[in-house]
Amino acid sequence: MKTIKILIPALLMIVFVQNSFAKQKIGLYLTAEDYANHKLSYESDGSEGNKILLHATFGSYKVVVVQNGKKHFFSKNEIFGYRKNDQDYRYFNNEAYRIIDSQGFYIYGYCKLIPAGKGLKDAEFFFFSPSSESEIKPLTMENLQAAFAKNTRFLYTIQGFFRTDNELTAYDPSLKEYKLKYLYAQTAK
Repeated sequence: MKTIKILIPALLMIVFVQNSFAKQKIGLYLTAEDYANHKLSYESDGSEGNKILLHATFGSYKVVVVQNGKKHFFSKNEIFGYRKNDQDYRYFNNEAYRIIDSQGFYIYGYCKLIPAGKGLKDAEFFFFSPSSESEIKPLTMENLQAAFAKNTRFLYTIQGFFRTDNELTAYDPSLKEYKLKYLYAQTAK
């Protein structure tokens, strides 16, 4: 009897979790212009016969769109990215980078598992690109200097404000933005 009392809530939780994952809103941005205009080319809520499979198979370079039972295949390198549960992502070299900020230039987050003690932990790494179509590079002082070589006010400000690459991701809760983005906006005036 005690086992049944434990089993029933566990089964209900499994059904609830499956249903919540099945109804995720998702859509594709085919181009950078579509992203800029917030225009999703394909949208799905996960209902039957209408799905978007971002990772059809492990390590796949394809995105599969099922609309009214008909399949469409896209190479990840041919589309800009996707929107999933109110968060935008950009594909670059077949990897999905979470778009954190796109004002002035782009900042991205990329999560991957790293060794930690006896197991693994999820760690977020930061990247950037000067525009929506330019190459995504690690967010470092050296890469910023190369990308913004003509914006000397911004570069001198970075050199005076940040000492290490890790400081570039500092967030100001009172401004509700990254300090790097605030400095960029101030020097662009």
